[in-house]
Order: sequence, then C-alpha cells, then structure tokens
Amino acid sequence: MQEPAVALDTGKHWRRLSPVAMLYFIASGLKTLVQNGLYAIPALAIGSQTSNITAASWFIPALWGIAVVMLGSAVLNYFFYHFRVRENHVEIRSGMFSRRHINLPFWRIQNVKVERPFYYRFTRFAVVILDTAGSAKEEANLVAVTHEYAQTLRTQILASRSEYLNQQQNPDAESQTNPDTSSTHTNEQIINTRSVKDLVIHGITNNRVWILLGALAPFFDEMASAVNGYLSQYGLQLEQLAGSQAIAWWQWGLYLTTVTLIIMTIMGLLSIGGALLTYYGYTLSKDKDRYIRRSGLLTQQEVSMRESRIQLVSIKQDWLDKLLKRANVFFEQNKSGQQRDQELMAANKLVVPSVTTAQADELAGHAFSHCTPSNQPYKRLPLFYMLHHALVRLLPLSILLMVLAYTLQQVLGVTLVVIGFVLAVVNLALRYWRWGHTTDSQYLYVRSGCIGIDYRTCPLHKVQQVKYLQSVMMRRRKVASVKVVLASGSLTIPFMAEADAKTLINTLLFETESTRRSWM
Repeated sequence: MQEPAVALDTGKHWRRLSPVAMLYFIASGLKTLVQNGLYAIPALAIGSQTSNITAASWFIPALWGIAVVMLGSAVLNYFFYHFRVRENHVEIRSGMFSRRHINLPFWRIQNVKVERPFYYRFTRFAVVILDTAGSAKEEANLVAVTHEYAQTLRTQILASRSEYLNQQQNPDAESQTNPDTSSTHTNEQIINTRSVKDLVIHGITNNRVWILLGALAPFFDEMASAVNGYLSQYGLQLEQLAGSQAIAWWQWGLYLTTVTLIIMTIMGLLSIGGALLTYYGYTLSKDKDRYIRRSGLLTQQEVSMRESRIQLVSIKQDWLDKLLKRANVFFEQNKSGQQRDQELMAANKLVVPSVTTAQADELAGHAFSHCTPSNQPYKRLPLFYMLHHALVRLLPLSILLMVLAYTLQQVLGVTLVVIGFVLAVVNLALRYWRWGHTTDSQYLYVRSGCIGIDYRTCPLHKVQQVKYLQSVMMRRRKVASVKVVLASGSLTIPFMAEADAKTLINTLLFETESTRRSWM
C-alpha cells in the first residue's frame, strides 16, 4: 500500500491495510494465547501427571493446530479490516463474525500513540493507537500504516483537538488555523533521557522476575528431576550428598548461599534485559503543552500526553531505590475505563525510570510549577493509628494463633506467631513513620511507604470528590480518614486528627468551587 506522507483524507472510499498487517494480527493472537494460557498451566501440569498421555504425544500436534488457527485468523482479520479518514473523522470496520464499526472524531481523541513493534522494524510501517479515555477494549488501532502517515495523522489529530478546545474556552473568538499544524515540524524540548547505566540500575531495583517463578511453580518437580538427572551424569547424587555425615553444617550453608546467589544473579540479569528492551533510547520531551515519550529496543513506542491532563505526579522509591538514591516518576492522567497493564504500555501514565532524587523533584516541578514534594513539612498521623492496628487487629489474632499452637503442642508454631507479630508491628511502625500530608496554596502532598517512600502530589483544583470516613471508635478518639478522588485514582489519608480532616476537606472544596478551573 503506497500512502502519501501528508494526504490523510481518503474520501468516501474504504482502504485496506498492507499485507504486513497479518504479522500484527498473529502477534496479537499469540499474546492473547499466552495471557489466557497462564491460567491453564496448573491444569496441564496436573493432567500430565495423573494421565497416561505424555507431553510429547500432544505437544507437536497442538503446536501445529495453534499455528494453523493463528494464521487463518490473521488472514481473515486482514481481509475484513478497512479504514478511512475523512472530514476530521477516523472510521474503522473490522471483524468477520462480530462486525464492528468505529467512528472517532478528531476532537474526541485524547492521545495518539505511535508504536513500531519489532516485526515492523525493518519495514516502513507502524501502529497508531487512538486513546479516547473510554474502555480499553474499544480503543481504535490502525495496525499497518506507514510511519510518515502515522506521524502526519498524529499531528493533525492533536492540532484539531487543540483548535476545538480553544473554541470551547473562547466561543466568541474566530477560528484561526496555524499554517504549521499540518506539518511534522515541531520544536521539542528534551527534558530527560536515560542512559544504559540508568536502565541497568532500573532493572536491578525493579526486579519482577519472581512473577515468572510463580508461573513456573507447577513445574518445579519436573525441573528438579531434570537437574538431578543432569548432575547424575557427572557422578553427583544429591540424595547421597544430603545424607552424608562427612559434610559439615557450614559447608551446607556455603552451598545454599552459592545457589541462592546464582539464582538471584540470573533473576537480576533477566530483569536488566527486560529494562533494556523496554526503555532503551528513552527520551522525554515537550512540544508546546504536550509531553512526548519515546523508548524501546525492539518495539519502539511514542506516547504523548497533554500537560493539562496530568492529574497526579508520583515519586516512588522502594528500599533499593532509597539505598541508591533513585526514584521512579509517574505522570498520571485519567484512567477511567483503562485495563490494568504494564507501566510503559499504559496509555494513562508516563513513567521516567530510575532518575536521581534531584531529577525527580525537577520533573515534578516541571509538570506542576513550584512543586517540591520532598521538601514539605509533612504532618504526622496521630499515634492512635499505630496503637489501633497493633492492639485491636494484630494482637487478638496473634493471641488466638498462639493459644491454638500451644494447645496442639506446637512450640515451633508459637515461635513463628511471635516472630510474625513482632515483624508486623515493626512494619506498622515504619508505615506510621512515613505517613504524612500537607497542603500549600496550590497542591496537596501525601507521603507514604514502609522501608521505601512514595510522594504523591495533585493540584487542589483537580479534586473531583472528597470522602470523610469515620467509625464509632474513630469518633471517640476524634480521628477520621479522608479519601480524595481524582480522575487518575484516589488518595487516602488515614486516621487524621478530626480538626485537620475537616480543614483539609474545606480547603479542597473551596478551591474546587471558587476557582472553577478545568481538571483537563
């Protein structure tokens, strides 16, 4: 399909995608199969152990069957997919059995994401994802258009939406079209970039490979048998080694430490590899009132977000980030209708990975002027927060478990309950130490965490709802919890002093009602 770089309007005629779009449909089918197949892993593992059917007898035929179904589905999706762009509308018709017709006016499109998956990298095609702030299942994708066409379409959609918003704010003003809005020329300002060193640190501090280990749990027995068989070929018998009296306890400790370090190293390398694949070449830039994020080693992504749509800025540090003086910064916008997704893939947020603490404050101040989350005089929660959870919730449950273990003459069980209670109290004390909130003339700041620490900042005028929560016991102690609802989620400040809670609510409601500023 030959597409001109600037001729967006296709008229009344429907256009077909390039045949390369079948790669996209195949990849989407495989992604859906893997996501749904994770739930079937335990059943398959148990079934292979309890039946006489071996994995080798059904795996190859099943693989061929899946390949045929995927290829057939991709061909059908290609033939039944058509689109057209006319009169500032994007229309898409797709589906064979369940027909869909999507019609999106430019001014209703919130964000435009241009993505180049790894299977498109050696072609001139890209995927355009149109975010309408509705259900994620109803988002519109142009799955195989040229990269030049995608960039021109993105520029024109954003220009059309800006013109529409200006007309809404100034209905008496005459419509003026900027001659440069249809061009791809921009004056972007680079705000932040991430080096390979930064990405390696991010992979170490944000290790999520344990999720993969959890998915492989049903196959641990088969994996252990395979490792045992491999060692047996070299004359190493783990059963005999474990029962040997010639090995001292310190040698066993050394063996376990070595194996643990090897496993942690492998997990760390996998996490670093994932960070490099996802964030390689990361740049965060700003063009007029819009932030643009580009990243990806194999799959290149380009996501944009208007500055006015940012509802919340989060600075998050876990314990390792705290040790290395690093933090992850999130610019979060409207998430209504959004599905839970990976942080980079999510259309409702921009993430800047593993920046220094100084850079985190600078980014927060860039999004919200004069915003300094880490330098605020936060108000602590009342001591009743920790005493209530420790004495009313943790202590009765711990006593019940200790009595039960003592009745069953389980000394080890009593010891574990005591240790668990002590650890829970320490965790509670750390959370009490971290919790805090404050406000200034423009922003609400909330601090939380345990060993790590999180700072969340939102403008006062973007608050959409405030909830005052108070139980009978809390009323006697004159404390209350406040839940602040934003378009990007909610902030909860627990067990505030009653007077502070009412003051905060009055401040938020007065700012929202008196200023009447748009939250978008």
